[in-house]
Amino acid sequence: MKQIKYLAFLLTAGMAFTACDDENELEIEPEVDPNLMTLTFEGGSWNQLIDSPQYNGPLLYGDNARNYSWTDEQTKLSGGMTLAWGGDYGFSEGGIAISNYIDGNISVARSYTDQLAVPVSNGSKNFAVVYCDASLKFADGVAREIVSMDVIGTTYLLGVIKNGDGYAKAMVDKGDYVNVIITAYNGETLVGTTKIALAVNGGFMTKWYTHPLSSLGKVTRLDFTMESNDNSDWGMKAPKYFAFDNVVVKKP
Repeated sequence: MKQIKYLAFLLTAGMAFTACDDENELEIEPEVDPNLMTLTFEGGSWNQLIDSPQYNGPLLYGDNARNYSWTDEQTKLSGGMTLAWGGDYGFSEGGIAISNYIDGNISVARSYTDQLAVPVSNGSKNFAVVYCDASLKFADGVAREIVSMDVIGTTYLLGVIKNGDGYAKAMVDKGDYVNVIITAYNGETLVGTTKIALAVNGGFMTKWYTHPLSSLGKVTRLDFTMESNDNSDWGMKAPKYFAFDNVVVKKP
């Protein structure tokens, strides 16, 4: 009951503000918590990490891929290639790449040549794309609380799971699902796991979603992987891509 009354009060207050004269209306700036930092991937140094073309470009493939890594100076969050098979295949081995590609056509199955695109902008220019298994960690090893991050499926993933591609099925039936799994560590200690549903029972996440992470507590590393009910002997059939942005971190 208290929540209902409070909501009614806010709505009433909001209506009163709306009725104010434009010339006299006050512009109230939102409060900024000085203890929070946000990784946005914006700026010239981040732009230099965006490959072209999206697949088999000079940054994410070939010899340069071995050195593809990044660290945000403010939050100390870092990522890059996993080099899971020794580094000879670049981004094909998994990792976190910076991107700014937007492609909203998910009405047909897409291909790996569109691997760095998301279907809609979240209002900022750049974001990060995760392929296969990858890790986001604090480069200085200091544990911090990650409050939240914005997440969406990529154009390639969503095009495939909405329509099927002859290998992966269309995820349109009851019981179908595609999840991002985030596993959190503080040093070598597992501190928690959370899941984000990109598809479930025929529904798809086609807009950016802010996923809370505070419940994981202080962490030094987040490991990303994905799961689905449509699998082969080699794992999930749908392409294992998703994107994230606006990672909010609490100062240590």
